[in-house]
Amino acid sequence: MKGLVLKYILAAFAIVLMFTACKHDAGDKGDDGESTETGKIDVTITSPRIGTISQNENLNATTVYQLNDAVRAPIAGYIRKINIVPGQAVKAGDILFTMQTKEAAAMGSVKDSLFPSMGAILVKATEGGIVKTISRQVGDYMQDGDELATIANNASLVFMLDVPYEMRKYIKQGGTYKITLPDGESIQAEITSQVPGMDKAVQMERYILRSSSSLNLPEGLIGTVTIPTSAQTKTTILPKSAVLSNETQTQFWVMKLANDSTAVKVAIEKGIETKDSVQVKKPDFKESDKILISGNYGLADTVAVKTGKDK
Repeated sequence: MKGLVLKYILAAFAIVLMFTACKHDAGDKGDDGESTETGKIDVTITSPRIGTISQNENLNATTVYQLNDAVRAPIAGYIRKINIVPGQAVKAGDILFTMQTKEAAAMGSVKDSLFPSMGAILVKATEGGIVKTISRQVGDYMQDGDELATIANNASLVFMLDVPYEMRKYIKQGGTYKITLPDGESIQAEITSQVPGMDKAVQMERYILRSSSSLNLPEGLIGTVTIPTSAQTKTTILPKSAVLSNETQTQFWVMKLANDSTAVKVAIEKGIETKDSVQVKKPDFKESDKILISGNYGLADTVAVKTGKDK
């Protein structure tokens, strides 16, 4: 009799435990964040925008000084003093070198009425710019016309753009393009001319881009030029996060709110795609439509949702 009573007590205890566990599970949320109490999925929404979207190609352009003034020895003689260093900015008329004629150097410290200044000759800059190179040092003997230094003309700084031949149709003479420098700074420059000839090895043409503003950049700096290759105006644009696809990237769709609590799957035809946006060619969405941009992955064709803050 006692054994039978004990069995009834254990059975009743087991039933109470099962009831409690079931009640506890009904109030919990599943691993995917969906509430089993409401059956709705948390999502974030956005609206399509109507605007312009363009597809771009990035090409490299290198800074080049087109004009380099060669400073030459005006006489045959010795260099006695150098007043410049590479990278120094100079103005027209600045004294760059002091030279001494070989005759004055041969006389040493003997003063003569024919050489009251001991044969000193001042070599001055004819143009302003940046000193690129210094070819000689103090004490060197120079022949008349030998190169002493090279000065780059600031105003002659341009970007040389290398363009594959198949992309020449996208290059417009007189067009203005954005150049992004390695430090993130961007400038606007205009294509002023094309260099005749082509690099045979890589089949690239060269174009010259010139900025209207004064630039203080080193020669050989590589910037990135953004070349628009296609554009669409007054078209529907969605964030990239709104567009979903199958594994083979052959079918694309979005999840659209049919009402305040239901999202449905809508197949789309993509157009131009950029880093963060996608053109939707079909269907025609309205700017008042609501499209899911988070919580949209892996949803069924029709699903109950609850929206968070609109984006």
